[in-house]
Amino acid sequence: MKKILAWCLAAALVLPLAACGKGEPAQSAAGRPAAPASSAVSEAESQPESEPESHPASSAASSEEENAASSEAEEENASAASENTPALPADTVALQGGPAQVEAMTFPLGKKVQVEVNGSRRWFAFTTGSGTDYEVWLAPGGQYYRTIGFAIYNRLGELVWESGTNDDGSITVRQVQLSAQTPYFVSVAQDPGHKGTVTFRMSPLSETGSASSGISTEGQAGSAAQSQSTGILDLEGGSAQGGAVAFQLEQMVRAKINGSRKWFAFTTGSATDYEILLAPAGQYYRTIDFSLYNEMGDQVWESGTNDDGSVTVRQVQLSPQTTYYGAIEQLAGNKGSLIFRVSSHITQPDTAAEIQRETETVEELVFDEPFSLDETQIMFVSNKAIFVDEEAAKAALAPVAEVILAHPDHPILLAGTTATDGEQESCVRLSSQRAEAVKNLLVSAYDVPADQLLTVGLGYAADPFPRGQDRDSKGNFVESEAVKNRRVVVLDANDPTAQAILNA
Repeated sequence: MKKILAWCLAAALVLPLAACGKGEPAQSAAGRPAAPASSAVSEAESQPESEPESHPASSAASSEEENAASSEAEEENASAASENTPALPADTVALQGGPAQVEAMTFPLGKKVQVEVNGSRRWFAFTTGSGTDYEVWLAPGGQYYRTIGFAIYNRLGELVWESGTNDDGSITVRQVQLSAQTPYFVSVAQDPGHKGTVTFRMSPLSETGSASSGISTEGQAGSAAQSQSTGILDLEGGSAQGGAVAFQLEQMVRAKINGSRKWFAFTTGSATDYEILLAPAGQYYRTIDFSLYNEMGDQVWESGTNDDGSVTVRQVQLSPQTTYYGAIEQLAGNKGSLIFRVSSHITQPDTAAEIQRETETVEELVFDEPFSLDETQIMFVSNKAIFVDEEAAKAALAPVAEVILAHPDHPILLAGTTATDGEQESCVRLSSQRAEAVKNLLVSAYDVPADQLLTVGLGYAADPFPRGQDRDSKGNFVESEAVKNRRVVVLDANDPTAQAILNA
């Protein structure tokens, strides 16, 4: 009886549904034929349109919307990042440099190169042109009192010239003689634990002794300097002399050491004189040993890498048409790699010599050192370019005017600076106005020719001169030090610091 009642109820439910559908398939909310009830997509489409949050995240429409939103967010982030990244001047390129001499990054002559030092040594390469006289220009990026070393090496890994940045933030300019048509390698280094940047430039000097600007030998430098770093073959090496991995003469080989000894083999040709190049791939201060053995297992020669990342080049005499075995080893627990090459071509050493600058260049400057007129000598009304006491300011400028008038052929730069009190943009404007006020007083009170005086406002961020520490370790403003920074600095426009300011 119960079964009969169940069948009747089922029939009663089916008949009205068939009548509503008129024999057509059930439609989804979007008007599409519904998929079978077992389909997950069908369940999603059967939800009311008023509840879009119930749609699964894997639906096509939701995925497209999310992708579009994600793309827009990425574009906004990229745009924001580009806006926050300061643009380099047109004559400057940012390069990372290589971790070792053999992986040096080439740079063009005559162009400024900015590099982040960050406590590590960075390597660069260039090739000289037909000339032999070059100018080295160095500018630290604000990290004063921590000299950044700049050194030039030859192809043999020998240090041929070195200099460094000044610890007061000023520019260093040196002249050096190099061999013509020769690749050289530049090492930039700072003490471990210190971070900062340095901008450098290598420029060939013209016959007049001035640096030639705008010269680019990027392609030339790249092909010559990279001759040490292209065509490197990665080899694992054997764990014993009997399983040594063979390599060809002249082939640059990279081997991973990982604390264990690795064995390689090569066979000499008809020559007896060979050159062995060793280059650590970045792991400084941990010497990697390289030894040669004969077929009897006797050690016949040994050397090791330099601890500064420069290449080691040694010459050795070997028997012709003989197989030798090279063993590479590093202290246990240290990991790294070594790039090496055995060559029958002997590299001749290249040298460099500092060019002695004429002393007349220094004597010609009107002011041997920049002359600073701070608030203790000339005081302005707060946040204005108006003298508090014009007569006192005139008296302070009297010795300055006397020197300038004695050198009518020398242009003079008046550089205004400020304390770190306010926005840099407004401080630049104020310091420029105060430099103009000093210029006007020199002209009106002492008849200094107006066209002999140049003015510039530096604010505080672009100030290259030694400054008073007007902020303590907690960032609090220190007025007693701030008075040293509210000033107008007087210097010869031919002074290297003045030239750097005018060219910035």
